[in-house]
Amino acid sequence: MSARSLKESTVLVTGAAGFIGSHLTRALMDLGSDVVALVSDVSALYPPRLADLTGKIRLEDADLTDSYAVARVVKRVKPNYVFHLGAFTHVGRSFDRVSECTTTNIEGTRNILEALASHPPTRLVYASTSEVYGDVDVPFRETGPVNPVSPYGVSKYAAERLALIYKDAYGIPTVAIRPFNAFGPMQSPDRIIPEIIARALRGLPVEITEGVQTREFNFVSDIVAGFIKAAEADDSVLGEVINVGCGQERSMKDVASTVLELLGNPVELRVGALPYRPREIWRMYCDNSKARELLGWEPQISFEAGLVRTIEWYESESKKPDSPFFPSALCL
Repeated sequence: MSARSLKESTVLVTGAAGFIGSHLTRALMDLGSDVVALVSDVSALYPPRLADLTGKIRLEDADLTDSYAVARVVKRVKPNYVFHLGAFTHVGRSFDRVSECTTTNIEGTRNILEALASHPPTRLVYASTSEVYGDVDVPFRETGPVNPVSPYGVSKYAAERLALIYKDAYGIPTVAIRPFNAFGPMQSPDRIIPEIIARALRGLPVEITEGVQTREFNFVSDIVAGFIKAAEADDSVLGEVINVGCGQERSMKDVASTVLELLGNPVELRVGALPYRPREIWRMYCDNSKARELLGWEPQISFEAGLVRTIEWYESESKKPDSPFFPSALCL
């Protein structure tokens, strides 16, 4: 398949109001897709990340946990392609909100799958997560073990398996993507890179753990490209689980130091000021050879180049009195 398979196709994106989902929505629009964004609680105001797309995309209002509403949307839209990104996504908060997390991620995915069983699309791309691997040995490989150590990771792994079961049982042509940490414009201010940028721009010290734990960070456009390539790929990818990540390991201390350095080191970095989260994953990065081989995907934006773009965007947002991404009261 080529990108023309998405051109003029009806594409349903769940979680379109989210960070990655909103960037994916824009990329699909650029390809010429007729994008239908599934969001919850639509009012007179567009979701902030989609506000500039008013009149350019279709919004459908349905809570993923409402099976009737989801089925109604799928029946009405009859999408050619579905990107299922809608989820409870906060790892740390999932320990305190287990019921919400599991209901949204597992039951919500089941509702999407049951609706699609009656109206199978050309391709369903399910957004899993790197968190399913947990504390297994690095680099994380799709053929290796998984051991999710948070309610979020457990719920996403259960939903991933459910999606692949429905692929076999109902013929829904599914591929599962395990994206690794993403960053870029429009990310929520409570995530690590926006948090560091926001504090530094306000002249506040940046507090982190000892920072020895490692992660990889991918500019959001690279992650989005992986999703699109999964939709465009031929049927050899059906039923596959594919890592999408750069595979470059960085300590969190190095991440914080690099962000502050690019900002001119305006504030103090207080290493060791915060405790580690429960069941901390100490090392996290992927083997991305499967994405390279099956999808022809590889990262295009370096960590530093992505940070420059991200910093410039948040600097611009900081000058707006009502930006939801740079709120006047920052509680970190």
